[in-house]
Amino acid sequence: MSSTSAPSRPSTAPSGRVAAASLTRDLLENTLGLGCLVVALLAANVLTSYPLLVLTLSLVYAVALISIVVLTGYIGQVSLCQASFMGLGGFLAAALMGHYGWSYWVAAPVACVLVFLVGVAVGLPALRLRGLTLAIVTLSLALLADYFLFVDVPWLNHDSNGWTITRPDFFGISLENNSAWLYRVVVIITALAILAVLRLRRGRTGKSWFAMRDAEIAAATSGVPVVAMKLLGFGVAAALGALAGVLYILVEGSITADRFNFIASIQLLAIAAIAGVRSLPGAVLGALFYILAPQLLLNFPSLVPLTSLILGIGLIIQVISAPQGLGGLLEAAETRLFRRLAGIGSAPSSRMPGSGTEKGDDDAAV
Repeated sequence: MSSTSAPSRPSTAPSGRVAAASLTRDLLENTLGLGCLVVALLAANVLTSYPLLVLTLSLVYAVALISIVVLTGYIGQVSLCQASFMGLGGFLAAALMGHYGWSYWVAAPVACVLVFLVGVAVGLPALRLRGLTLAIVTLSLALLADYFLFVDVPWLNHDSNGWTITRPDFFGISLENNSAWLYRVVVIITALAILAVLRLRRGRTGKSWFAMRDAEIAAATSGVPVVAMKLLGFGVAAALGALAGVLYILVEGSITADRFNFIASIQLLAIAAIAGVRSLPGAVLGALFYILAPQLLLNFPSLVPLTSLILGIGLIIQVISAPQGLGGLLEAAETRLFRRLAGIGSAPSSRMPGSGTEKGDDDAAV
């Protein structure tokens, strides 16, 4: 009997250490996330109005970058019209408020649902197209929004003059001229968006997305509903872009078409690549860079016209030195630390079926 039981120990021990490390990592990540949320909320008690406004706007663009993480990082599809979804969400919410007198808290989710459906429709070409061809199609859609939808549709764009809204109350607290509570509200909504994406990533949907990203034909053969999962991914990414748009009008109190042109979509994709296109923390870091960098450049007026050039050079350097992005580097270091602490540095990795990436390393993967 001893001869039959001995071989089983080496195979089960590493598996047990992997499982323990995974649970420990999840616990520490959840604790870290909760700690970051508490610190972010407490910042409203310390910072003055202008820094709070900058941070609030950074969180808005963090949601926009998360939409790219879902679509490009998790599903492997490239879209050059995410800023258009952002603008469409903002314009729809503002139009519903302006034309029909809807409350912001009703108009905003309705706008996100409508843009979700638009995203599903945009995803239809992706069932047959991919790569450069799909990027050109989505760029064409962005140009269509720039030169027609956001300009020549009076109901949507209020005769091409944009919209100005009155900020709503939040459980009886006015958000008008109240930068601290406006910041807190955006922090909470952003945290809920991140939590929702995490739930999708760690569940069956996320496994299906990763499998499609790494080997679509193999995923379909193994039973993954590729068509439904791909359209769902486009819809979720579009809805997240719309959420960023409705948060934008909440923060700025107005919306015009010039902030959501195809150039903005290209810039967002470049920032996502620099920060880590598969990394949720990278999306937050990238948004901070996207908003703070122009503010810092104001101290050097001669460099302001060179913003796009500086971004391009940074992207080239990043692609050469760290293809996984800054967020990917951080999460790869975190993964190595957890493995050393758990004593499984050379143990077989735990992989999700068909994903091609190590469990827990989806964001850090190249």
